Amino acid sequence: MFNDNSNKRKGKFAKTMAGAAILAMAFTFGYATVADAQMKASVTKPVLRTDYKSTDMIDLSGDVNLRNGNQKISISLRDSDLKPALRMIADKAGLNIIFHSSVEGQVTLDLVNVTLNDAFKMIMQACDLSYVIQDGTLIVLSKDASLESDISKQNMMTIPVKYADATKVADFLNSNVFSTNRPGLSNNKIVVTNPVTNELVIFGTMNDYKMAQKVVAKIDVAPKTVSYRVNHTTPKEMATLICQSLFPNAKTGVGSSSGKTGSGSASSIPGGAITGGATSSGSSSGSSSSSSSSSSSSGSSTIAEDISLGKGVVACSLNTDVDGGKLKSLSGSSLTVTYFPQKGTINVTGGSEAQAEMIKSFIQDNDKKQPQAYMEIQIVQLTEDGSKTFNNTWNIMTPFFAAGFDSEGRFGTTNPMFFTGGPYYSGTAEDGTPVKMFDRYHGKNTVAWGIQYIISSGKGRLLANPKIIVTNGTKSVIDLTADYVKSVDEELSSSSMSGIMTGVTRTYELGDDLGISVELTPFISPDGYVTLNLKPNYSTIAGRETSVSIDPRATEPIVAATLLQRRNMELSNIRIKDGETLVLGGMIQEEETKEVSKIPLLGDLPGIGGIFRNTNTTNTKSELVIMVTPHIVKDTEDVAADTENL
Repeated sequence: MFNDNSNKRKGKFAKTMAGAAILAMAFTFGYATVADAQMKASVTKPVLRTDYKSTDMIDLSGDVNLRNGNQKISISLRDSDLKPALRMIADKAGLNIIFHSSVEGQVTLDLVNVTLNDAFKMIMQACDLSYVIQDGTLIVLSKDASLESDISKQNMMTIPVKYADATKVADFLNSNVFSTNRPGLSNNKIVVTNPVTNELVIFGTMNDYKMAQKVVAKIDVAPKTVSYRVNHTTPKEMATLICQSLFPNAKTGVGSSSGKTGSGSASSIPGGAITGGATSSGSSSGSSSSSSSSSSSSGSSTIAEDISLGKGVVACSLNTDVDGGKLKSLSGSSLTVTYFPQKGTINVTGGSEAQAEMIKSFIQDNDKKQPQAYMEIQIVQLTEDGSKTFNNTWNIMTPFFAAGFDSEGRFGTTNPMFFTGGPYYSGTAEDGTPVKMFDRYHGKNTVAWGIQYIISSGKGRLLANPKIIVTNGTKSVIDLTADYVKSVDEELSSSSMSGIMTGVTRTYELGDDLGISVELTPFISPDGYVTLNLKPNYSTIAGRETSVSIDPRATEPIVAATLLQRRNMELSNIRIKDGETLVLGGMIQEEETKEVSKIPLLGDLPGIGGIFRNTNTTNTKSELVIMVTPHIVKDTEDVAADTENL
């Protein structure tokens, strides 16, 4: 049995040696004709565009440097086992070789006149293999086995990172360079960080270290910061316009100089406030000054509001991370737009030179002086009042009977009826003035009829004449209104023990739209016209409704509701030429009231009943007239430019 096994082993060894001899012959003599034909073949390569600036290229293949690796070989294999082929290359390089148990499979290849290094690299890539050279021994593993093995983590080396975040650089290297089965490099995640010094810590080979150095030198660059000054628009408006027009996909969250910002915290870019160049932590509500409020609300000592000079607010940040399957972008913001309200500047951090030039051109094209206009507005209310009064008065006077019948049918109070008794009573008031309380009529019996016919009229006007400067496209408000009491609520409070009233609480609801207000938005065109959106509002008190007070001590009723009379308009796209006057009228209100009072029974008699009736007729007419005159404002530079264009 031993002899049979020995003979079988000898037979396999003979076959292996024969195969090795065939491989050696193939290295030296095989397929020379094919190689010559391939070398003479002409290959047409596509022409690349040269519009863009050339960029530095980094070869991410590991540095495969076998002994005698530059010698040229030719090899041809058909469905051959991997191990004999790799053993032959190790023999050519003068290396020992160890195969991991995961190495298996076959290979078919035709290589003509290539270096030993290139042949080895191509076999590693084609067969998804990884290797490590240690102490003159070539250790070959499969791709999956190398991910679980720590055999390549031979050294610990550090690389300083100057400008970028070392954590993001380490993630970039682990995702795109290492653990991607590149021959000559470790096929494992071997990069960690030292956050204290912002360094990369590499556990790998010298090839890994050199490759990481090349990548860090390429991506670890200081971000460019360019500052632009705006002269005719606010930094906030220009920064918002840049974000929305040039970078619509950027994360936006415009904040204010007071530290109140949009949704999200400053650390997540949108709405983050920056003071002194450092990004504040912010809160979920977007406030960058939340530390003061939180300290006071928690019961600790009150902290005064921070004084900030040159505070900046992040308007938007462009994040260009791309998920490329197995590839991963270097995370972070590629371009950030920040504005400084107090300085009047916009800072752009990061981005390319072309993007910086694009932003510069955009600011130059849009940072223009906005036209202004001097507006004269006259608001006039013409009123005309008229009344006509016809009164009948009857008086009967006798020594024993005296009465007066006026428009309200009242008896006389000075000379009342006396059937018996003294002539009169007189006395003195508390302040000493004499008072005649009653008196008897001593004249002749008289019946008197008095007629009163009065016609009255009046005219008036209410004038408001504001004069303001308005800016193109900006809404302006003229507010001439007053506050008034809309309603009053009363609440009676009493003692729960005795039930005795202890007080009355009144709650007043106030309104603030009594009077005149005008909203206008102008659009000033270069051809000398002003287009207006005009919204005048005018309100007066039409009446008040009262109710009895629940306070027993009150002598007057309370206001239950105040009724307003409004005359409002909303006009759009009114076109007025410079210097001309637009008159808006016809807002007329007319009111007529008629009051009739009469002596009972006698005033209802047909024909003669008119002499026992009083009639009072009142007419009120008012008209609201609005006159608008725009004058386009031109400064010295505009006048000079117009003169040159003539």
